[in-house]
Amino acid sequence: MSGKIIFTLLKKDLKGCLTNKNILVSFLIPIVFCFIYQNVFRDLGDEAGDHVLGMCAVFSIAISPTSILPVMIAEEKEKYTLRSLMMARVRGQEFLASKLLVCLLMTLLDAAAVFFITGGDMKDFPVYTGAVLLASAGLCFLGALAGLLARDQASAGTIGAPLMLLTMLPPLFGGLNETLEKVSVAVPTTSFQTIYNGVTQDQELLAKSNLIALGVCALWIGAGYILFNLFYQRKGIDC
Repeated sequence: MSGKIIFTLLKKDLKGCLTNKNILVSFLIPIVFCFIYQNVFRDLGDEAGDHVLGMCAVFSIAISPTSILPVMIAEEKEKYTLRSLMMARVRGQEFLASKLLVCLLMTLLDAAAVFFITGGDMKDFPVYTGAVLLASAGLCFLGALAGLLARDQASAGTIGAPLMLLTMLPPLFGGLNETLEKVSVAVPTTSFQTIYNGVTQDQELLAKSNLIALGVCALWIGAGYILFNLFYQRKGIDC
């Protein structure tokens, strides 16, 4: 991969995000809901902050890869710049690296805002940040594939919506049903909750549950990387 090409694409993608209203709205959703839930759950007292933090952090992790990233890629296709990039011999890894970096940055900014709004403990922030980035990276390839499948930004939103729900709901409602709880373990958003909740409860970082969570994220990242590159090389121009 060429660092110069990635840097050039990165500047273009950042500028595109700042001028795309759909992306900006998606970016603000976790922050807006964070303020709303802070008021809704204020009767819980000291537990309100932790509850809202866990919920809205999941929103941040799920929304950026499955809503923002597909729109970014679909916009390239809609404006026929994806074809130009491929014809200019921009490799799939370089194209994806730029999009992933922007997506991860937006996820991190969202999650950091949620953390400080809810008054998270600063000693937990490094692990919180790492867990957010790891879980988000596991979902980014899913969003990238959705972007390649979409024909334009509107269809990217249509494809991304069910993906967002599938990755957002299991960790939020897994505790209500034993079967759903077992299934939710296979989703990176649940991995975030497992790692972060374990740290806040003074659990060892290399505990069995955390190792399983790390393995789930690694599996999603590895499988997604392979699938995206295969799809980009074979059908990236006209899919």
